[in-house]
Amino acid sequence: MLIQIRRLIIPRFIQTLKKSEKGAIMIEFALTFPVVLLLLLGGFETFRLLMAHRKSNMTVTSVSNLVSQNKNLSSSAIQNIFDAVENIMKPLKLDQNGQIFISYVTGTAGGSIINLQCTGTANTSLTSKLGAQGAQADLAVLPGDFSIAEFETVVISEVIYRYEPVFVQLSSWQQNNMFASHDIYQAAVQKPRYGTIVFDSGCP
Repeated sequence: MLIQIRRLIIPRFIQTLKKSEKGAIMIEFALTFPVVLLLLLGGFETFRLLMAHRKSNMTVTSVSNLVSQNKNLSSSAIQNIFDAVENIMKPLKLDQNGQIFISYVTGTAGGSIINLQCTGTANTSLTSKLGAQGAQADLAVLPGDFSIAEFETVVISEVIYRYEPVFVQLSSWQQNNMFASHDIYQAAVQKPRYGTIVFDSGCP
């Protein structure tokens, strides 16, 4: 009798379990949500990183172009150019997380000398990769095999933006990861339209 009851009840119970799908959606959600979340956050950080590179490139190109168009340049005019940088970099904050340099370089027989170098923000923790004012310019940091002939003058602009990820912080795991905190460096070179530039009152 007991054996017959088991034969009747157990198969029906097993069939009920097979047909039941209660909780399946929650299990699927628990498995897929971390993956979807990682894709969303990774996509957001990728967009921010690409935007930082694009904005930095636009800024450094615009600044060198604006400076090179002048024959005489006062400190107030240079300040106006630096003020325009904040609008170009928006929504990124260069004054908080970066620095911009304008260097006026002259070629000599013994190398290239940085005659004047102006900085656009108060951030002193970031220094020019090109070198300091009065020193020889390290042209190796520029793309290509760039050189300056004797008596030739160029305007070299540099932007350094310190990228800090919002969500995906991997600095402690992998230093060279694209989502780790790092400095974005962009440089642009322009030859003055009038051959040389006279800086009437130096840097702002």
